[in-house]
Amino acid sequence: MGSRCVEISIVLKDVRMPKVGVAPIRRKALIDATISTLHLSKLSDPTLAEISKRAGLSTSIVNHYFKSKKKLLEATMRELASGFIGEVALRTSAASTPLERINAVIDGNLASSQCVPEVMSAWLWFWARVPVCKEYAEIQHACDQHVENELRIAVKELVSDEEVEDVVQGIVAIMYGLWLRYTHNPKLINVEKARRITKDLVACRVSQSQPVS
Repeated sequence: MGSRCVEISIVLKDVRMPKVGVAPIRRKALIDATISTLHLSKLSDPTLAEISKRAGLSTSIVNHYFKSKKKLLEATMRELASGFIGEVALRTSAASTPLERINAVIDGNLASSQCVPEVMSAWLWFWARVPVCKEYAEIQHACDQHVENELRIAVKELVSDEEVEDVVQGIVAIMYGLWLRYTHNPKLINVEKARRITKDLVACRVSQSQPVS
């Protein structure tokens, strides 16, 4: 697990900011403003003027702290990814059984912080650009790798070796899919229902697996 944590920390290294001083406060304000602007942009590309106006700062301040709009957007995705991985890590660290670890990953993926409208809009904006942006793809890979590795640790204790990858990828597909369904129609599937459906399907799948030798 040590090498995995090092790799993820390298990918997300720009997210960590000092706790004191004007610079981190302004950087955080610009990232928050970017998330809000992405939500209002309806998946179109926001302008630097729109972001800086929402932050109450000049465009020159944006360029001072992030050098360019591209760098600001990248830093924003790193911030989102860091928060996402943090939600998962917080819960898995308290798990004591394989099933508890799986449920912790599910709860982290569907944490309230990941299901507020502005954050959901920002994730959707980034996901649409992951296939065509190397930097975004690397950040998304770090998120996927963390989730899959946490699941793999638990799943291999519950099913045969031949079933592990199918179960892991199935859980990821269900979690991401239900999150996406929630973004489209929160009246049809709320967060609690999404968690329950995922956990029920996992329990059903595991109960049908071949015993671990």
